[in-house]
Amino acid sequence: MQYFKPHRKYPGRHWENHPTAYSEHFAKFLKSRKFHGKLVDVGCSIGRDVNVFNKFGLDATGIDYSEGEISLAKEKFPELKFEVQNAESLKFADTSIDAFFMINVIHFTKKEKAIAEIFRTLKPEGYFLIHFNIEIKDNKGKVDCYHAPKDILKLVSMFKIVHKRVFQRTDLKPFRHKHRIMELILQKRNK
Repeated sequence: MQYFKPHRKYPGRHWENHPTAYSEHFAKFLKSRKFHGKLVDVGCSIGRDVNVFNKFGLDATGIDYSEGEISLAKEKFPELKFEVQNAESLKFADTSIDAFFMINVIHFTKKEKAIAEIFRTLKPEGYFLIHFNIEIKDNKGKVDCYHAPKDILKLVSMFKIVHKRVFQRTDLKPFRHKHRIMELILQKRNK
């Protein structure tokens, strides 16, 4: 899998316009399984999805590598929990987190390190929703990012796949571009 720096070609804060349907879907999924525990939104930005999880009555904490994003999140949602953390070296203890949520983030990280950290800190039978950009095409049809689905599945092979879907989303900012996304809900196997 290539390391892609989308912020160079797709500047601005266009991810704030992405739908909250993903966090709502994961919250409903967790509630349907009588989930109680700590949920972490990795790469939370200004905390929009943490707020969604809070509205569903979930104990959510948002983490982001950017101090600026965490400052904005704390300003916008002062009653919610946010921390500056790096997805590649999480500060959480081993097997201490019940669920993770990571969308629009993995392509900013060294994927193997971030996935290994989530695996390390996730409790057995804990859940992990992640979005992988299989492909990002710009408004002229040029492919800026490609991850082979088989490579994605190999990367998360230590987890059980509970849910998998592939879909397309078109973003209009900063200019029209298309994402083909693999959404996975994974579960850490109980040894």
